Amino acid sequence: MKKLLILLLGATFLTSCAHKMMRGTVAMKTDNKTAHVCLGENDVKVGDSVEFYQNVCAGIGGIDDAGDSTCELKILGNGTVKKILNNHYSEVETNGSFKFREGTLVQKKN
Repeated sequence: MKKLLILLLGATFLTSCAHKMMRGTVAMKTDNKTAHVCLGENDVKVGDSVEFYQNVCAGIGGIDDAGDSTCELKILGNGTVKKILNNHYSEVETNGSFKFREGTLVQKKN
């Protein structure tokens, strides 16, 4: 059941280039410091700061159980938009001080 929940959450993030919220995901990790993210030319510009997040969930429960579970977004670190790739994607560089992977949530910093 836990694998199904993770799969559903991952699929939701991978398909949700939520442009209204300036939130997307890491589509492709190019190295330990750089990624192509689902934030394009209408969402960010070169030099914008973004934050990388991880979902951290605690407690019991799941899809079939209404247990006492809570989830929070934990900030992993920051990055800077280095290049706009097209309408949907940009290249973001971090300082390499944190780990991220494909599917990691990314949001434009206000």
